[in-house]
Amino acid sequence: MTTKTQTPTVPEHGETVFIPLNKLKKHPQNARKTPHSEASIEAKAASIAAKGILQNLVVEPETDAEGEPTGCYLVSVGEGRRLAQLLRAKRKEIKRTEP
Repeated sequence: MTTKTQTPTVPEHGETVFIPLNKLKKHPQNARKTPHSEASIEAKAASIAAKGILQNLVVEPETDAEGEPTGCYLVSVGEGRRLAQLLRAKRKEIKRTEP
């Protein structure tokens, strides 16, 4: 019995894709040095609940040691929005598996 491992596909540069929240991770080289405050995350979560996400996150595919895509994405712009969505998921307002 053999099993096939499916390599995740990587979107084209500049392509808009919908990625589930549970596939998004903080980029280790994020330029922000000051962490988001709890109050700012709360405010973003409330804004997103009321108006939706008005500006897309900028992400790049995460790769393993061999350079192969892992199926997850690193958020290079929009970490506050990702944190706000994680808060909403924790409150059961949204599912982590939905884009």
